Amino acid sequence: MVGDIELGEAYLASLGKPWNLLIQQFRPCKLSKKDSLLPHQSVIKSIFFQQLTPNVGNIIFNRFKELFGGHFPQDQDILKASDRLKDIGLSARKMETIIRISEFSLNKAIPCLEEIKTLSNQQIIEQFIQIKGVGQWTVEMMLMFNQLRMDVMPASDYALRKNYTKLFRLDTLITANELDKATQNLSPYRSIAAWYLWQVK
Repeated sequence: MVGDIELGEAYLASLGKPWNLLIQQFRPCKLSKKDSLLPHQSVIKSIFFQQLTPNVGNIIFNRFKELFGGHFPQDQDILKASDRLKDIGLSARKMETIIRISEFSLNKAIPCLEEIKTLSNQQIIEQFIQIKGVGQWTVEMMLMFNQLRMDVMPASDYALRKNYTKLFRLDTLITANELDKATQNLSPYRSIAAWYLWQVK
C-alpha cells in the first residue's frame, strides 16, 4: 500500500509543474481505509452522510448502530428493524435505499467481498447502481476508502472539479465528463490524484 502510494506520487510528480508542486506541498498522501465493513455495508454507511454535514451524519449513523447493540447489523437484522429506522432521523428516501441494499445483498444480486476482488471498478459500479438510490459517486467512495482501489477518479465530485479547475487555471468549471477524460493519463493512480486534488486550497 505505502509502496503503491509512493510510486503514484512519483508518477504524478513527473507529469508537470502543477502536480509536482501540489504533491510537494501536501505529501505524503494519507489515502487510507476508513472502515472494516463489507463493501455493501460501506455503501450503506455512506448513505447516512449524503447531503449532511459529517457531524450530523455521524450522529444519525451512531443512532443506527445503537439500535443493534452498538455495532453494524447484518442484512437480515436491518430488514427486521426496518420500521424502527425512521425513528433515528433518517429520511424516507435514505431508509428505503438502505433496505434495498440489504435486500440486494441477501439475494446475492450484488457482488460479495470475494467476488469484488475479481471485478473491475466499472463492473462493480454497474452492479451497485442498479439499486435505486445508489449513485456512482457513492460506489466510488466505497472503492476508494473501503477497498483502497488505487485507480478511482470520482469525476462528479464538485470539490474535485472546482479544485482541478483552480489547479490548472481553467477559464470555466470543468465538467464531470471533461474531468474523467482529462485524468485518464493519471491511471493507474487516479485515487492518489483525487486525494491530492481534495487538498487544494
